[in-house]
Amino acid sequence: MATIGAAAQYSGPGFYRVQNASTHSYICIKGTQYQKSTYPDAFWPCVLMQKDSAQVTDPGSIIYIPGTEDTSLYGQGVDTYSLTKMWLDVEPASVNEEGKPSYIATTEYYDPQLNKVIRCIFRDRGNGFTAGTIEKTESRWWIEPVNEESLEFSYFGVKPTSDAIKDADGYYWTTLCCDFAVTIPVDGGVEGAYTIETVVKLNDGKHYAAPFKLYGQGETVPAATPVLLKCTSPYASDNKLIPTGEIANNTTFPVSNCMLDGNYFSTFTNYADLNDMSVTKVYTPTQATKADRGYLVLGVDDQGKVCFRPQEDGTYMAANTAWLNTYPMGLEDVTVYLGIEPEPEPEVVAGDVNGDGKLSIADVSNLIDIILDLEKGAAPAPKGADYNGDGVVNIIDVTELIDKLLDLV
Repeated sequence: MATIGAAAQYSGPGFYRVQNASTHSYICIKGTQYQKSTYPDAFWPCVLMQKDSAQVTDPGSIIYIPGTEDTSLYGQGVDTYSLTKMWLDVEPASVNEEGKPSYIATTEYYDPQLNKVIRCIFRDRGNGFTAGTIEKTESRWWIEPVNEESLEFSYFGVKPTSDAIKDADGYYWTTLCCDFAVTIPVDGGVEGAYTIETVVKLNDGKHYAAPFKLYGQGETVPAATPVLLKCTSPYASDNKLIPTGEIANNTTFPVSNCMLDGNYFSTFTNYADLNDMSVTKVYTPTQATKADRGYLVLGVDDQGKVCFRPQEDGTYMAANTAWLNTYPMGLEDVTVYLGIEPEPEPEVVAGDVNGDGKLSIADVSNLIDIILDLEKGAAPAPKGADYNGDGVVNIIDVTELIDKLLDLV
């Protein structure tokens, strides 16, 4: 679990997590359907306050804060000002909480009923991200850096949705799609970021996709790039990624020749009544993607093999994940296995040039024709023509093949 470090505070433009000093819950951006456009509680229905370790693997908890005056909080391809038309001011709180620097976030809005401008202070009373007018513990926040220097006490990590998503070589696989770039640490648990360029159907009637490596350790995955991640561990604490650069704040885009797609939002449950914390509802953001038979999600089949499979009808694709879009290949309702299993090579009998499974005088005749064609610059000889296995097809192979046939008589 990531915890607030002793040096946790705002130190300039960068990536942060924001934790409430009263509830110890973290801000996680989960939606774009705000109920109002000019009122502070417009933030409330689509900002989920998460406790415990849930925020460690949630890209929605990574907030880019560019400044402290007339600023906006960026995350998940959106920012607070563009959605609400309200600027935020982030300033030190009147007291530190638990001995650590704490902050308040304020905004001003015009209340037509009172006919005046009101200064609001954002808070979490346990029922979500709302606003009040008086500074209390519930309106004080810790701002926790998430960067290369914070990996020991504050980090962003990934893990497979199930420990079962493990290939024959012992690697775990998961997917990711987020609106900020991430650097893959050297000697970390994430081996690399991959994409899928094509799907093939083999003679066993199954479909396969070989992951193509885009970025390795020490390299950076660009923002908004849906990828497969190959990991050595099923635990997020082992599979750390470093938010890097500035926020992209854009929608997803595929890599060239990439069959992976993704987005930032899915359905989520949050409070439905500011005054009654027992009332919740399921919210569906405008950018959520409905499951489809050509959108395949990462999982395992009945035998435990890692694959992409269709998701249940009537559901939505999970937030911040990538899925395999098979529609460009004219495929739907299929299972695509991760990694192409090579078809077994047919057994080659030395001297069986015509491939009928036995040695005969016909092979001698064919072998002589092949040697003559080779002398004219023809294509390489087929397997089996090099009877004696010396790496060269010549008259010696003919002679030895004839001797073998005489022995068989």
